[in-house]
Order: sequence, then structure tokens, then C-alpha cells
Amino acid sequence: MSTKVELSFIKAMLPVITMIILILLAVIVWEIPIHLAIFFELIITVSLALYWGHHWENIEKMLFSNFRDIGNIIMILLLIGMLIGVWIASGTVPTMIYFGLKLINPKYFLLLSFVLTSAISMAIGTAVGTTSTIGLALISIASSLGFPLPLVAGAIISGSYVGDRMSPVSSIANITAYSAGVKIDQMVKHMIYSIIPPWIISSLLYLILGLKYLPATIELKQIRVLTSIIAANFNISIWLLIPPLLIIILAALKIPTLANLTISILTSLALGLIFNSTAANSLLISMFSGFDSITGNPVIDNLLSRGGLTSMLELIALIMLVVLLGGLFEELGILSKIIARLVNTIQQKSQLILVTMISSIINAMLGCNQLFSVLLTGKMMQKKFDQLAIPRKELGRALGDSGLILSPLIPWNVNALMMVGILGVGTLEYMPYTFLPLLLPLSGALFGMKDIRSFNNEAC
Repeated sequence: MSTKVELSFIKAMLPVITMIILILLAVIVWEIPIHLAIFFELIITVSLALYWGHHWENIEKMLFSNFRDIGNIIMILLLIGMLIGVWIASGTVPTMIYFGLKLINPKYFLLLSFVLTSAISMAIGTAVGTTSTIGLALISIASSLGFPLPLVAGAIISGSYVGDRMSPVSSIANITAYSAGVKIDQMVKHMIYSIIPPWIISSLLYLILGLKYLPATIELKQIRVLTSIIAANFNISIWLLIPPLLIIILAALKIPTLANLTISILTSLALGLIFNSTAANSLLISMFSGFDSITGNPVIDNLLSRGGLTSMLELIALIMLVVLLGGLFEELGILSKIIARLVNTIQQKSQLILVTMISSIINAMLGCNQLFSVLLTGKMMQKKFDQLAIPRKELGRALGDSGLILSPLIPWNVNALMMVGILGVGTLEYMPYTFLPLLLPLSGALFGMKDIRSFNNEAC
């Protein structure tokens, strides 16, 4: 056993470099699941930890240090899998698709998807809740209409994370305010300025792209055929919209997500027995292994053959591997060492916002979730903001405009994995179309620099 040594910046960068190489090889060259890249990176990082002098017993503790935080995430994913299965079997998803095809103007479908998810996410404060309700309905309707699913998923995710960033009822927004040492209402007011330009640009882009794809993909005759097939094979009732509406209402009332999803599942089971001839056994099987649609129409069958608890197991396996690696990176001091080096490079106020945002993004990538991106970065940056006499609300906005909003675009981040599990579209597929998260870091950096210059002028 070698002697334990102080972790240097070069040593901290070694596992980061190998992780990047393995992920690129897995995705681009080998075309294998990213699970294996994370697994081999675990082996490399554990080997480095042993070489650096850590005992195996301590390494085991490091590996499982963050497992207490993912029990809730795993349960949410399992419940969402069961929810999707029973929503299809009971008729809730077919009803949402039916009315959506009847009521939504295809010309403005993409724009409407973005605007609706933005509004609902602000109301309930959770991207997962927004995506698993209105987002699921919109992606299903998009599939029926023939819209490119990565484009629609990008619009849904762009809107869904507005609430995560700045809704007063969002748990991660409140954690961001706590990490920055600022009141949530002050931070939210300050965040409005940097989101307005990206939100308007994103809306225009979704409007233009929606019109662009309309002529080649939408036919009114096709819509009538699809609605008639759905009506012939599923019981359509406005009462079956109660479960998704219930999720939104309970989320707005701050009912915990696990309880909220469980109530929706039980409500769907009851409605399925009341409004459908489906046996209880069929509903329960759909909860476990998903629904199998056999209408004879390939579009409908492909759309509605999904869900179930088992559909989430591959995703959960990846989350477990990612959390093992994230715990190891945190406990070995890899994250803090890299961020400390960035903090030490700050010499001027004008550098502060940019370094904070870069640090938050790095923590989102290496820590694999939003919590690391805001909590660790915020705590490490508080003193630097105070030393340079920059208001803490600037810190809160910098965190929200970087690692927090970009988390669903990092393929191995827990947020991205949850979006993939709900919408069924790969991260690298929807990433180019998530305009708001892609534009916000630029807007946040520009507004931050502008505010610092104004603050300097006032001080003079």
C-alpha cells in the first residue's frame, strides 16, 4: 500500500481526462452504451485512489457516499414508468393525444409546446413534473403528427427547466438561493433580465421551425384517421384527464413528488376500471411491463407501446453508476481541487461571473446532477464575491444560468437521464434544439459583465 499523498491539480485532472476519452470512444467510436464507459472509468478512478494511498474500506465509503441522495430519484423514475403504463392502459394518454390532435393548431405546435411547458414549470416548479405530464402528452401528439421528436423534445425541455431555474416553488431554485446566500425573491427578480432575450429568441426559432416542418409532415386527413383509430380502440373521456391535472395541482400545492405520483397512479387505476373494460390484471401488467398496443396502425402502436416499471431499469442502472463515480470524485477532492484552481485565477471583478459559470458547469459534469452544480459552486464562491464586493444575487443568477440549466444537456447527468426516460429521445438527439439552455449561459455572462461594470461605475 502506497503512502497517502495530497491531491494535486494534475492528479485531480487525470480521472477527468480519462472519463472524457472513454465517453467519446463509447459514443463516437465503439457505439456502445455509455454505461460501460462509466464502469471502466470507475475502475480507473478506484485504481488511482488506491495508488494515491486510500484504503479500500474508505474507497467503498466514498463510492456510496451519495447513494442516500438517489433513492428519491430512483423511486420517481420507477413511479413514472408505472404511471406511463397505466395512463396508456386506462385511456389517459390516448385521451390527451385525441384532444390534442383535435384542438392544437399544427402550425404553432412547437411554439405552443415551449410556451405551455414554460408556464406550467413556473407554476409547479419542477421539470420532471412538467415533462411527465404535459411533456408526455406533447411528445405523444408530436409523434402522431410526424414532427421530428428531437425537435419537440428540445422545446419541451427548454420550457420545463424555466421553472427549475427561477420558480419560487422550485426546490432547486431555493437551494440555489441558499447556496448563493440570497433571498429567493431577490434572486428570481434578478434572473428575469437574463432570461428574456433567450426566451424570445427561442420562441421565434420554435415558431419558424414549426412552420418549416409543417408542409412535409402534417396532413389534415392523416389527423382525422389517427383520431378515429384512437377513438375506436380506446375509451376517450374528459374525466381521464384528471390524473395529469391532479399532478399539476398537487405539485402547485407543494405535495412531495413521490406522494403526488402515487396518488396519480391510484387515480388512474380507479378510472381505468370505471371507464374501460380493461381488467384489473391488464392494468397492473401495464404498470409493470408497459402497455402493448395492437390497433393495427403502426404509428399508433409504436406510440402507445411503452411504459412500465421495467422500462426504467436500464436508465436506473446508468444513474447508479454515475452516482458512484460522482461520489468518488467528490470525496477524493477532485471537484474541489479543480474549482479551487479556477477560483484562484480570478484577479478582476470582470472575471468573476465567467469563472463562476464555468465552475458550475464543471460540477454539473463531474458531479452528475444539478445539486453539485449550485451547492458546491455557490459555497466555494461566496467569499470571493464578498471580497470583490459583488452582490450575492449575481452569484445566484450565475449558478442558474450555467450548471443548473445545462444539466439536462449533459448525457450522463441525472437530469438528462430522467428526460430520456420520460420522453424517449436521446440527449445528443435533442441537445441541438434546446435553444433556451444553450442561449442562457451567453445571456447570463453578458448581463453579469454589464451589471459588474455598472456596479464599478457607481462605486467610483
